[in-house]
Amino acid sequence: MAKTIKNSHGVVRFSLKDSISSLERNVEKESMIMLHFSMSGKRFKKSTGYKSSLKNWNLGKQRVETGKGSPKNAKDVNAFLNRLQEFVEEEFSQMVKQQQGIDLDLLSDKITAFIGGASIEEVEKSGDLIEYAENLLESKKKSLAITTYRSYRRTVDLLKQFRDQSNKNIVFDSIDMHFYRDFVEMLEDDDYSLNSIGKHIKNLKTFLNDALINGLTTNLIFKNKNFKSPKEITTQIYLTEEEIQKLAKKDLSKYPLMQQARDIFLIGCYTGQRVSDYNGLTDRNLVQIEGHTFIKIKQKKTGNAVHFPLLESIKQVMNRYENSFPPKMSEPILRSNLKDAAQTAELNKMIQVSYNKGGEQVEKEVPQYKLVKTHTARRSFCTNHYIKGKPLQEIMEYSGHQTEREFLKYIRIEKEQKALAILKSGFFN
Repeated sequence: MAKTIKNSHGVVRFSLKDSISSLERNVEKESMIMLHFSMSGKRFKKSTGYKSSLKNWNLGKQRVETGKGSPKNAKDVNAFLNRLQEFVEEEFSQMVKQQQGIDLDLLSDKITAFIGGASIEEVEKSGDLIEYAENLLESKKKSLAITTYRSYRRTVDLLKQFRDQSNKNIVFDSIDMHFYRDFVEMLEDDDYSLNSIGKHIKNLKTFLNDALINGLTTNLIFKNKNFKSPKEITTQIYLTEEEIQKLAKKDLSKYPLMQQARDIFLIGCYTGQRVSDYNGLTDRNLVQIEGHTFIKIKQKKTGNAVHFPLLESIKQVMNRYENSFPPKMSEPILRSNLKDAAQTAELNKMIQVSYNKGGEQVEKEVPQYKLVKTHTARRSFCTNHYIKGKPLQEIMEYSGHQTEREFLKYIRIEKEQKALAILKSGFFN
């Protein structure tokens, strides 16, 4: 039997938004965690701002499972639910002590303020998308990565801009294909790239889907195939092993920041990790396994642990830092100095780029160093090893790609190189 918490004549419980029978058909589908309060036949509910799948939800304890294989934020979610439960208990107890009647509206408002999230009752009355999105973001601020939060925040700002320009409130029922086309046109007029437009449409669809799950709207237009998040394949380069060597051998000792950025980037080229994993390695990442030294990295995005051998090329970089890894740099400074390092190393070959900006197709040639990014390191590792004919599963063991299809979309090489790599892999042996 599900556990309940009783306060005099009040009952607080937590449950998933979707019915158990529907979730049993897909135990990994995420559903909003709801707070329910009832007293003397009267009740209200609130979205906590967190979700869980039935697979990870303990019906008896009304909490997220925290055992092996549980979500990374399970303990944080449960801690919040515990604080919320204690808050409701205390507020209700105070009301019992201070007055004869219980003001459920006041209690509801206090819970909404505590959660900092969407009040189902208030948003149902206004139907305001921007208000809902802002409340939703506030409730999830601590659980979202800072870059993800900023992306969502920027989408909300653009929705406000659209509201001000059109002089119309954006309510759930007003979202239709006319809105979609007008919103995209505004972004094109402001010279947003096609991929940036796609990102903001994707964020908008996240807000709308969350409102749909919470029962605040029945508008399904955002699921229409024409309500799409546009995207294009951008020009993402990789450096050949010769170009990496050219960059590595360039004397940058007169430019400490440039040298540090270059060296951090080289660690990425040699390990194939994301910048969030290769920028900031320390001696604590070094482990010994049967007499061999490995770099142990827990990938921030996937949570997977990778053991990468301490190669001679990595040791050469570490020699410049008293046999330690280069100190971590803030990413804006890293990106800026990396481009300067690539330019100083004369990575100047001209590359044809094509992209959509402001609704128009742009084609031009730019020097290679302008296209060198922190992510180029990881792409270079994957592509170079693929060209050599290394087994895909072994490359993916380090890169963290989950499927071969995902991996093959990620690398950027010509058809001829891809065919040669397949031949070298022993496919036809």
